Amino acid sequence: MKLQIVEEPQLAFHQGKLHVDIRAGLSTFGAFDKGGTGVPVPIRIGVIGTTATVDGVRDWLEHCKHGVASDEQKLKALRPPFPGMTQQVFGTSLELSDAATRAITRHELSKALAKSDPLPHIVETFMDHARDLAGKSGLHVLVVAPPPEVFALGDTARTRTPDPPIDELQEPAPEQEPSPPSALNFHDLFKAQALDLQLPCQLSRPDTYGSISIGRGRRLQDKATTAWNFHTALYYKAGGVPWRLARQAAVLTTCYVGVSFFRSIAGDKLMTSVAQVFDERGEGLIVQGGSASYDKDDRSPHSSKHDAQELLANGLATYRREHKTMPARVVMHKTSYFNADEREGFKRAAEDEKLEVLDLVSVRRSGARVLRAGDSPMVRGTAMLFDDKSGIVYLKGTVPYFQVYPGAYIPRALEFVREDGETSASDLAYELVGLSKLNFNNTQFDSGDPITVRAARRVGDILKHVPSGKKVNARFRYFT
Repeated sequence: MKLQIVEEPQLAFHQGKLHVDIRAGLSTFGAFDKGGTGVPVPIRIGVIGTTATVDGVRDWLEHCKHGVASDEQKLKALRPPFPGMTQQVFGTSLELSDAATRAITRHELSKALAKSDPLPHIVETFMDHARDLAGKSGLHVLVVAPPPEVFALGDTARTRTPDPPIDELQEPAPEQEPSPPSALNFHDLFKAQALDLQLPCQLSRPDTYGSISIGRGRRLQDKATTAWNFHTALYYKAGGVPWRLARQAAVLTTCYVGVSFFRSIAGDKLMTSVAQVFDERGEGLIVQGGSASYDKDDRSPHSSKHDAQELLANGLATYRREHKTMPARVVMHKTSYFNADEREGFKRAAEDEKLEVLDLVSVRRSGARVLRAGDSPMVRGTAMLFDDKSGIVYLKGTVPYFQVYPGAYIPRALEFVREDGETSASDLAYELVGLSKLNFNNTQFDSGDPITVRAARRVGDILKHVPSGKKVNARFRYFT
């Protein structure tokens, strides 16, 4: 065994300038593609909500134009002020006109809330207005701002923050019951219906733009951090790339693929979702897989040999359409072990495309812990390598740059096993730490999951609500 600290991966910002911290990099150098042709100037947004929530969003965005001060006196690197969507930072601005707002009347909302199963009716009410606004030319992002009583219906902790932790990465047990109707939430239902709008949507909760807190009686983030996360997400959804992983000249061009599983809404089928993260830019494209089944021996979900081959083949075809070329290396992260059929299917697809390297890596929360002297948790990036193909790595922990552990709970390490391929455990650990910095909904870089796994899980949460045959936009920015 070998214990090592993975050096914090650097991020690239405007003109290739490097920094380990997202907000410091954006403030100092600006967004990676600031001023590029892919970023609209200004970013024209639409807003849907009640009269109160539309006014709340409008007033808050106007306030953020001038920056949002931080109340932090000690940990200034952890909670820096938001400077506003300035020329220095994003190189663009937000534009919200009266014609780009839609207010849902109290009568419409009360009528939907009175239904025995209100959420689908509320979603359809919002979708009627969304379709109307999406048909208007010139909008880039749609902000959806339901009132508190909508979020209170079937609300879940997963949607309470821009970047909530996933408690477990292991797939659900086969005897797990399908989610009851009360566990549904507005976010997933609305996103599933909005995938064919051709206009990315950003959901906004009342505790983002106002003083109302939902569920826990307090704000989960300081006001400056909320502003950072919201405006960065809008920039990304409008087509921008806020940051990317720094290029390493000696490293093969790599495509990262996350594989996860989800149950159909009826609970009778187990399906596969895939989210690709293309190279260091972090742009995800979604590939839907076929049905899966549980292995009675390891009690984990798996794809058939044919479905595994087709899944990766479709993913690589999507990559080629996007980049006009193929990667030299593909890394697949899967939250259950690869069985023999999956390994053979994925390898056949790789061989058909003559890939140089295919790494099949299973990832899950680890029950093992590494302890250190003193009161602080392990340092983020601490890796215990068991051999050349497996180990555990802490994606959350004490962050030297912040000089503190910013979490609320004792962090758990991520276990990884390279089940096929040739990349060393040390390099795989470094990649996992880097991939935890590609969540464009969160500007605090110590996310506890690689974006491959997080994206695949988020996609599955939404795809289960998508009607059969519905056209789905393949870009991940439509799912977040």
